[in-house]
Amino acid sequence: MDSKHVLYALAAFFFLGLAPVSAEAKGLFVINTGAEIFDVADLPEELKGPEVAGWRLGWMCSRFGILWADVWTWDCKLIAYDGDNYSELPAEMQEELEAEYPKSKAERGLWNRFGIFGMLGVVAVLGIVGAGKGEDEGAPPSSENPPGDGSDDPPPMPT
Repeated sequence: MDSKHVLYALAAFFFLGLAPVSAEAKGLFVINTGAEIFDVADLPEELKGPEVAGWRLGWMCSRFGILWADVWTWDCKLIAYDGDNYSELPAEMQEELEAEYPKSKAERGLWNRFGIFGMLGVVAVLGIVGAGKGEDEGAPPSSENPPGDGSDDPPPMPT
């Protein structure tokens, strides 16, 4: 199998992995959807109390990702959370806390934030390599001036 066929097979597997066949992680690619919480800081003193001991401040966003690398995040809001339990912040404090703890301070791993660019780069490199190797493949040699005959003269003109 030449590199052109390998490239087509990889592209087919990629697009098959994007198909919404099920919500479970089956197949070649793992598709991630739903809400994800990105940690920001300890809960501010004005929000602390015995019922929220150990809780933290974080951004909860809806997201779509491939192989745990977010492709798109939207509908983000600042919340108080502890594991999978979360609570929305008081409306009167929301704006002030969002200014103090912007989404840019959320702890996101390098792969989560920029992994999609790495995946797109790999696909681009495979495309370039596959296209470069496939340019001259399958072209029959010229019968008028076969390679290796030692002649540098152009082929004769038909009469």
